[in-house]
Amino acid sequence: MKRWFFHNLGLKVLALLIALVLWAYVGSRQVIDTRATLHLELTDIPVGMTVDPTLRSSLLFTFTGRKESVLDLDRENLRAVMSLKDVKPSDKELFVHPAIRVEPLPKGISVTVLPVTVHLLPISVKTKRKK
Repeated sequence: MKRWFFHNLGLKVLALLIALVLWAYVGSRQVIDTRATLHLELTDIPVGMTVDPTLRSSLLFTFTGRKESVLDLDRENLRAVMSLKDVKPSDKELFVHPAIRVEPLPKGISVTVLPVTVHLLPISVKTKRKK
């Protein structure tokens, strides 16, 4: 038994060290997905337009990245921002599929979200008559 254990001891120790290094490397390179619901902020709404009140105010996002980075995300500080800057208010009603940014997003993490349709309506000016 003793001979079996000590035979090629250097190679056995080297194999064990290589296995530990590979295990640590693979464990540190894990990529995971996690989901989070974030509040949606609309910016640059065109003058004279308003957003349909039935629009969902929060959306489900999927964050993908290295395990440590994704798990260290502080979801309380993340914001989902949708800019309507390029929308022209010439139509009475229109549907937009704008890009959504998540801020601040750490390096190495990507985010995906299903497309959102924003229904814009013109602001109706109601004048009240005095009696």
